[in-house]
Amino acid sequence: MTHVTLTRGERPTSTLAKAAALLLALLPPARMAWIVFTNGENNLSNDYGLRVPLVVSILDGTCSLGKYFREAWVAGGHSMIALIPIYYVNARFFDWSVWVELGLGLALAAATLVLLASAIPGSARFLLLPLLSLLLFSTSRVTVFTFGEPALQYGLSQLGVAIGVYALVRLRERPIALATALAVGGILASWSWGGGIMTWPVFGVALLFFRVRSAGAWAIFLSGGVVGVAQYVWLLFFRAPVPRALTVAPSLKFRAILDLLGRPFIRGIGEYGPSLESQIFGLAGIAVLAILLFRGRTAPQPVPALVLIGWSLLVATQIALFRSEAAPWYVYPMAIFWAGLLLLLADAPARYRAGGVLAIAVLSLIVQSTWEDKSFYLRSRSPASAACLREWRTAPPECGERLFQWKGGASPAWLGEPLEHHHLSVFGSRRTYLLQGDLAVGRVAVDSANTSALFSSDGVTTGDPNDFHRLDLILAPGSTVRWRVDLPPSLKSAQFLTRVHAVPGDDTLARGARVSVTAEGSPASLEERAFLPRET
Repeated sequence: MTHVTLTRGERPTSTLAKAAALLLALLPPARMAWIVFTNGENNLSNDYGLRVPLVVSILDGTCSLGKYFREAWVAGGHSMIALIPIYYVNARFFDWSVWVELGLGLALAAATLVLLASAIPGSARFLLLPLLSLLLFSTSRVTVFTFGEPALQYGLSQLGVAIGVYALVRLRERPIALATALAVGGILASWSWGGGIMTWPVFGVALLFFRVRSAGAWAIFLSGGVVGVAQYVWLLFFRAPVPRALTVAPSLKFRAILDLLGRPFIRGIGEYGPSLESQIFGLAGIAVLAILLFRGRTAPQPVPALVLIGWSLLVATQIALFRSEAAPWYVYPMAIFWAGLLLLLADAPARYRAGGVLAIAVLSLIVQSTWEDKSFYLRSRSPASAACLREWRTAPPECGERLFQWKGGASPAWLGEPLEHHHLSVFGSRRTYLLQGDLAVGRVAVDSANTSALFSSDGVTTGDPNDFHRLDLILAPGSTVRWRVDLPPSLKSAQFLTRVHAVPGDDTLARGARVSVTAEGSPASLEERAFLPRET
């Protein structure tokens, strides 16, 4: 008779526990999807102005291969070879909708979650799955999830890292397949974002640790490395002057690295600047890592976890070297460090595992209480920003800063003219005009009898018309608002939608509103009167 003894990590997980873990793991992505798809408008902004010329040349059939590789490049040192085809397909078939790219960004994060969870050994996978999901879909990453370009940049690059981690677990005994997966993951990461090139050293060390001796495997891996970094070498060292953004800092500040590592657990990261609280959390993470490493384990199981940790540490070092301060979107890759710690803790003794997992869980849960304070890019996708882009010909000067969150902004015409010419973004086949947004471009006039009209999200608090939230217009009794809209000449159908409600405490007998729609130069008109009961 053969006796089999299961260790704690190998005991089978019950069906009920698996179902509970899966349900909990679905909550963070569901909440993030709600945030993404209920905030912001369908307009391009910011760095998309730099991508439009290349995409337009592909649409027009005037783009050569050399032009593609030269222009699929960010001067700060990022390759976008893998992103531009997504932009092209989106522009070709979906009028370059932001919702398509944001949905893809969520899908890439979900795929990364599945691959990383598959790398966790035994029953610990279902124990850590909800927490891993909370890290990858944390509100601390909302800046990236709500803006298409970084959602694709970081999403594709981290998917490449996750492919490598999955291969190191599942293909360990098949050198050729392992090397191929690492090469594919490394190329995808490198062609999506500058931090992606840091996959090559960590993947290479992992192959050495596994003592891969196959010449074919190494040939495949090294060939992938050449393909992945060729554009960087060509453009950084031979074709383009080194921009100021790539100037190395006078000294590498360890505190800057700690500041980056701790950002997944702090609030108020929707702006630039360092945080002492973040540095403390980063130092704690390094301390936990040191404790786990110095316990002397030599088995190969920790290698996938160390790949995640090593990659995120190299990226943090890279950012600290070439950037003067932490940008709001740099929190996204730093979550991978903590995901790596989770994988490392899954293989640690119980006395380390329980305390470490609990600490990460508590910090991850606390930071979920808010999300607006972590948002940066949504301001450039406000109703006012969308109106500024659509009315680029007559947009006031301040529209430049609403569309481009750079110092001094830029002219809306830079982005608006090519998009309108190709019927993209706000000039697509389906358009939305918002009264709130048209205030910014002078198409709304408010005549108030007693008090000024104001925007408010709760009917009480004064709101900013430039807010990225869709707000309500509060009118005093007897007030009138006039809104002029220029409809496109090729219009087939249009809907005018409005919602009217009485403010609590309104004692006016004729509570409600009169809405009239007229067409200039035409006798056609529509008028409706809405009467509302009290408190309605």
